[in-house]
Amino acid sequence: MLALVFAAALTASAPPPTDMTLTILSEVCLPYVAGEPRDAASLGPLGFVATAADEDTLNFQSEDQAYILRLTTTGSAAEDNLNRVCVIQARRGGFDGVKRSIQPLLREQGFSPEADLPAGRAIWTRDGVTVSLRQNPGAAAIVRVTYSTLDAG
Repeated sequence: MLALVFAAALTASAPPPTDMTLTILSEVCLPYVAGEPRDAASLGPLGFVATAADEDTLNFQSEDQAYILRLTTTGSAAEDNLNRVCVIQARRGGFDGVKRSIQPLLREQGFSPEADLPAGRAIWTRDGVTVSLRQNPGAAAIVRVTYSTLDAG
């Protein structure tokens, strides 16, 4: 009986790190750069707590500090210089794991990959939205999602 309880606990554990990056990308970053507002309350269910904020930027981290999230909006659509940026710093999963995790979603949503990039870098684009992935040696994988009215036109 105890073995069944232990097996159930293992299968109910938190998702793998790369799945968390995918969840943040799909549920936070892509909607955010498309114009959906985000605040600390909307990120609580994903395990994020607010760490700092200023006029343009909200900063969050996961409770275990494995993920850092930054949301920034500058400019305005009326002035045709709107920029929205969502940055995920994934301290788990590594470049290859994160890439394998997010690539199917980006393909499914019509993003086009850029070719001939150096190792440790990947970029996908669609309608003014750019998703870039990079990792410097010994550092966390960084997923940067940007939208710019300058690129959308």
